[in-house]
Amino acid sequence: MSGTAVRAAALFDPTDPAVADDPYPSYARLRRKAPVLHLPAADVWAVSRHADVAAVLRDPATFSSKVGMSPDFGGRKVIPDAGVRYRIGAPDVRVLIATDPPEHQVFRRAVARAFSPSAVAALAPGVTRIARDRVRRLLAYDGPVDFFAEVAEPVPALVLAEMLGVPAEMQHEFRQWSAVITADLSQAGSGADGIGRGMDMFRFFGRRLRHGTPHDPPDLFDAIAAGRRAGITDQEVLAFCAFLLVAGIETTTSLATNLLHTLIGQPELADRLRRHPELVPAAVEEGIRYDTSVQALWRGTTREVTLRGQRIPAGARVLVLFGSANRDETVFTDPDTFRLDRHPNDHLSFGGGVHYCLGARLARLELTAVFTELLAATRAIEAAGPGRRTGSLVLRGFTHQPVRVVPR
Repeated sequence: MSGTAVRAAALFDPTDPAVADDPYPSYARLRRKAPVLHLPAADVWAVSRHADVAAVLRDPATFSSKVGMSPDFGGRKVIPDAGVRYRIGAPDVRVLIATDPPEHQVFRRAVARAFSPSAVAALAPGVTRIARDRVRRLLAYDGPVDFFAEVAEPVPALVLAEMLGVPAEMQHEFRQWSAVITADLSQAGSGADGIGRGMDMFRFFGRRLRHGTPHDPPDLFDAIAAGRRAGITDQEVLAFCAFLLVAGIETTTSLATNLLHTLIGQPELADRLRRHPELVPAAVEEGIRYDTSVQALWRGTTREVTLRGQRIPAGARVLVLFGSANRDETVFTDPDTFRLDRHPNDHLSFGGGVHYCLGARLARLELTAVFTELLAATRAIEAAGPGRRTGSLVLRGFTHQPVRVVPR
């Protein structure tokens, strides 16, 4: 390793397990010493300050998602085991996260109505019902129980299953499919057996695509399938469903586990929320900033560009560090402190610009429902052993989170 690479890795080594466990000290060093840093070992430029991350997100013509999220990136190796394989099925299959305008708008319009304020508000009773049921299951355990398995993972999976029109009798199987697809974001991957099970999901939606009739009113799958009129292929419809499993389940699941981890570490905060449940939405918003699930994503430069005095060549891969931007001390007072009174809360956890997360409202709704129900039903929540983190550069959360709950 060259001297430059050694110095860069000393500031930020995304392959270091310690960084995956707690990236925030490394982010602080980056913002202070090298806010735009080239990592020679991976040939990636890391962007860490809030203003610069926002500027990248607002300029898709220069910082392309299509280029940056490409699985092969011109044949060059991505950061080892980064674990992003959003293009399910074939290299030429487009998905929302890996497109630029004007293609991006075609995909976005296909599902935008399903995530409108009125559509998400209409989901609230069902989301509350699902959250309450999963919390009751959690409380039924007399001893340690996995919050991830019992609450954090099932709630968004079951909500999305209902939105996609998956019959109730198939929703358990749907959760297994979602686990296979979202495992693609971990360093371990899903393995050969998982790939086989994941194909069952494509077969199910493929049959609906070929033989199904639209629901009345149309569900989310009907909305996606209708995009064929705008040139979205059948393979891309199916890939879109797989992408939604990642975007709609894994990210919210990880946000839930991260917020619970914070509450366990700050029991006085959990007690305050029990006394003042009207503050739960503020806690959810601050949790989304404080320890976000999507720590980073890629862009690719379409031309040479200078960012904070650093010349980034055309065809470079850029690592956009949302998690660092959310702790930027020039934007947030006491950024390493969890504050319920934080206002404004201009975090970038849901991205920005044309790629601002369509499911942001739904994620907030699900998280608010889960923690409202959980805190109302418990007197205390404690860790019951070490958890297991995702082990991903992109996603931060837990895949195993043993807890002990004390019911009211």
